[in-house]
Amino acid sequence: MKQLLLALPLALFPLAASAQDAAILAQYWTDSGSVSPEYAWETTVTILEDGSLSLKYCTGYSTEGPDCRTRSAKVSDDQLEAIRAAALESGLKDTPAKELSDDMIPIGGSATGGRVVVDGQEVDLLSFPTEEDSPRVAKVLQAIHDAIPDRLRRKFMDES
Repeated sequence: MKQLLLALPLALFPLAASAQDAAILAQYWTDSGSVSPEYAWETTVTILEDGSLSLKYCTGYSTEGPDCRTRSAKVSDDQLEAIRAAALESGLKDTPAKELSDDMIPIGGSATGGRVVVDGQEVDLLSFPTEEDSPRVAKVLQAIHDAIPDRLRRKFMDES
């Protein structure tokens, strides 16, 4: 019985820790596209409701280990609000964007996409939306992109 009482707080610790974690507001990813490993890179950014930002940058086709670097930052309340406003104004929650047909998706080249949470619902920000949906998706992606600190964008994202 004594062992059970000692084990109970340890078993509940992950639940307490996860209850304190903020929910995801937005995710943004961009990559080099299909290129030789020495030129390949991928950046993924996650922004939480509390303004915490985490960035993961990997080179080659690695997803873990020495070819990956992580950074963190803080997003201002104004930037969080700009993301929320762009997401709401886009109407993507009620009318999701449609993706280009497979034969229309460009081959090669970089890609950028993401996801945002609107009223508790995840909304995909497609890398290749149809022409009519592209402006709505682009506006939300731009709001997320603008919230990423310049120092991180310059170092870990393709700005060309």
